[in-house]
Amino acid sequence: MNFIVLVKQVPDVSNIPEDAWDREKGTLRRNVLDNVLNPLDLHGLTFAWNLEQEMQEPDSRIIALTMGPPQAREVLMDAMSRGADDAVLLTDRAFSGADTWATAYSLARAVRKIQHEMFQNDRYIIVAGMQSVDGDTAQVPAQLAEDLGIEQIAYAQSFSLNNGRPVIRRIGPGGMEAVEPLVYPFLITTTACTQPLFRSFLRTRAAHKHKITEWNAAAVGADLKRVGIPGSRTTVFRIFSPSEEKHKECRMFKEPAELVASLITRYRQGPVHASVENGPAYYLADREPTYRGEVWVYIEQEGGVIKAVSLELLTEARKLATSLQEKVGAVLPGDAVAGLAELLIAQGADKVYLAEHPLLKNFLPIPYKKAVAGLVQQYRPQIMLFGATPLGRELAPRVAYGSDAGLTADCTKLEIDDFHRGAIRLTAILKQTRPALGGNIMATIMTKDSKTQMATIRPGVFKVAKPDPMRRGEVIPGTPLLNESEIRTRIVSMETLPPRTSVADADIVVSGGRGLGTRAKFEQLVKPLAQAIRGVLSGKVEVGASRMAVEDGFIGHDHQVGQTGQTVQPRLYVALGISGAVQHISGMQNAEIVVVVNKDPHARIFQYADFGLVGDVENIIPKLVEAFEKTGAS
Repeated sequence: MNFIVLVKQVPDVSNIPEDAWDREKGTLRRNVLDNVLNPLDLHGLTFAWNLEQEMQEPDSRIIALTMGPPQAREVLMDAMSRGADDAVLLTDRAFSGADTWATAYSLARAVRKIQHEMFQNDRYIIVAGMQSVDGDTAQVPAQLAEDLGIEQIAYAQSFSLNNGRPVIRRIGPGGMEAVEPLVYPFLITTTACTQPLFRSFLRTRAAHKHKITEWNAAAVGADLKRVGIPGSRTTVFRIFSPSEEKHKECRMFKEPAELVASLITRYRQGPVHASVENGPAYYLADREPTYRGEVWVYIEQEGGVIKAVSLELLTEARKLATSLQEKVGAVLPGDAVAGLAELLIAQGADKVYLAEHPLLKNFLPIPYKKAVAGLVQQYRPQIMLFGATPLGRELAPRVAYGSDAGLTADCTKLEIDDFHRGAIRLTAILKQTRPALGGNIMATIMTKDSKTQMATIRPGVFKVAKPDPMRRGEVIPGTPLLNESEIRTRIVSMETLPPRTSVADADIVVSGGRGLGTRAKFEQLVKPLAQAIRGVLSGKVEVGASRMAVEDGFIGHDHQVGQTGQTVQPRLYVALGISGAVQHISGMQNAEIVVVVNKDPHARIFQYADFGLVGDVENIIPKLVEAFEKTGAS
């Protein structure tokens, strides 16, 4: 058994020196940052090495493959010092500026060449980290699998062998799954699931003597119109610092009791629901838009229950469609799911496109992609939105690649606007803003050179509008042409995980940060305040935490709020001892009411707060608890 491990050289976003910032432009000077092997790719390399050792097949090889400038040789040397047997560098100026679409195409050309010239058979496995820390899109592996026409097994955590064949244990939509691939080759993407391989002296010395294979665009037979900037379906037209975002005006208090009284009054005024009645921010008037077609939302459902993120996206799609004078379409694949159409129409859909087939009862990437991409190719919406859930991040890249559409991942803001620069004139396009480089910068991206603009949006970014049971819409039935040959994997077993704490569903989130000092203080301060609030204010109350608090062991990862945790949109968010790192702000900034307690009056999180109090959390939190308890007792 042979392996191709995708690796990438990325900037070290965990250690950003002050001189890396261009404060005037609000960007990072990437050439100032140290370059490292993408951490999740290291887990992928470890996964492949362990699997090779277990399978014990003669003449097996692990080939590390990367695309980048000549200095990307460094990560290939690193990969060989940790266990790879060979390395291939795909490098050419023609590849520069590539988005995920063009990158996947270029890598697919290299994989085919490796298969033909180095393996001389199709009995191999491609392994990669789920995503890179710089782009953080999770799109390239899925789009590579789509180009090659092979199965992807995403979110792999471990493996076992069944009569010599690998069985991959992965995080599935409904819990942990044991999946057996039926056809070679296939692609695995891994999470942070293994103890990474360490470099050895002997391997490192051998790596420095080893000749790395280098191929350019011509060597892999790449079409120059499909690589680099010409082949990209998206382009970044603005990069800016998160500090440029609009901030709230925080009302500061000196006494905890006064803050509690004002907060209770504000909370009891009732929630501010998302509304589609307000006028759109963009008016098309009589101008000719660059794109034509409906605004679609992929509807994610499990067991006949629609995921909340799909309803959130219907609300946003309604606003976008109003601006564009278009209709909203809901794409609903599954087996016997027509009964959900009425709810989707009440939530804002004008049309519900059904794709019903027995093979769509459970999520499998290839049949689901074929069903959804078939609808896109037939009707050509101008915009299609997916939730950035594990399923959405696995499916959307394949649908986009299979339907020749641009895709932007993990968006936190969508808006319709014009773009005029030089000879480029685009009218009424979708501007898609997302965090990048570990949340240290924000990038606004637009689709070019394709008929459909696609985006994935993290759950919790938008609010759900109230359903309107009087709305009327159209249901378009459909049965995709699928057959058993599309089934490339077999689910050996499935383990339903116990319900996890979901701060994303809470009405009130009380979060603690590293400023609380210790796990004991976290327990003594945060949970009693959450309990006191629960006794006074209506709604579901959950305890949250910052990334640093989770990493320090104060509480489990299920409670983490932020870019690498969960995005929340509660009516009330209470931040205790949290300074306001970018990645945390991106996960809670859509809360309706934000209360901050911090000893640093200049803490960034105050810029996003409605109510604030400066002081030592150890002294202030017990007084907040006391004030809530007095109100509850009165």
